[in-house]
Amino acid sequence: MKKPDVTYVLGAAFAALTSLFYCCTMWFAIKLPRYYPLERTWKWVNEKGVPSQGWYGMQAFAFLAAGIVTFIIYLVLKRAVSAEASLKPAYTRILGAAAILTVIICMGYMLYYEFEKWGVFGLMGLE
Repeated sequence: MKKPDVTYVLGAAFAALTSLFYCCTMWFAIKLPRYYPLERTWKWVNEKGVPSQGWYGMQAFAFLAAGIVTFIIYLVLKRAVSAEASLKPAYTRILGAAAILTVIICMGYMLYYEFEKWGVFGLMGLE
């Protein structure tokens, strides 16, 4: 597969996988480190009544997991696909649309999750 095609496939896969793995941290309640800015420390537990930032751990998990899977995709493409093969325009559009759709769905879920968690729907009278 030609270099621009590989770059396109890997970029689309990484974007979609990052948002998907970020959602996995919410779906499966994966325990990740949290940053406590007042104490300037990282902890694995979520202490009640103390402000913390779980976003850092969630994002690091999403980037690392997506990076690992994207690297595996790269290795598969490098070995299984001919260097002279090119990606058909129809597959390019399908892959792009699938990646964008995955990101949009995951972003929608992230918003819903956070709004539900913090009671935003109740404040808006939508609960």
